Amino acid sequence: MTAKTITVVDEQGRPFIDAVISVAAAAGEKSNLPAPSRQPAIMDQVNRQFEPTTLVIEQGRTVVFPNSDNIRHHVYSFSQPKPFEIKLYAGDSVPPVQFDKSGIVVLGCNIHDSMLGFIYVKDSNPSWQTNQNGQAEITTAQGEILIWHPDLSVNHLERLPYALTGGDEPVTITLPRVAQLETSKRVFGNSKFKRQ
Repeated sequence: MTAKTITVVDEQGRPFIDAVISVAAAAGEKSNLPAPSRQPAIMDQVNRQFEPTTLVIEQGRTVVFPNSDNIRHHVYSFSQPKPFEIKLYAGDSVPPVQFDKSGIVVLGCNIHDSMLGFIYVKDSNPSWQTNQNGQAEITTAQGEILIWHPDLSVNHLERLPYALTGGDEPVTITLPRVAQLETSKRVFGNSKFKRQ
């Protein structure tokens, strides 16, 4: 299978870093999930930020949330695939959390409103993550793909469909940057978010 380079940018030409591109499932198509890694993925907290901002994992994998800051954090999510809460803690004393449903999990800290992180739980369809230049080498040449990045929607959850045409020529996809994380971080804990 040939690789095709996809570049995802906004209207100013700025790359969408760590966007996730996935193959859209055909109607009624259900494939077996690969066994998730036994090694937990790591979503650290460094300088009052989640590190990495976006973590991509397989469905069923566990994630540990070490706190590398010298202050305590209170990690939580209201997202449908995995609502959970880890109350005030320091260090790495908390047990891992298992993410057994696919989807996008938005993370926050009850103490520090500016902290916002994302766990993208993959289903069985192939997916790729863009690099610092907004590029990913994908191995599907045609059909519908879905593109996700937190800046593509106000609620940070939308996956935008895009129809690929045949051939392995590079494709640049320009999408509007709807939300800026810098400004949206402050509204993470408001009631509008909790109802989703």
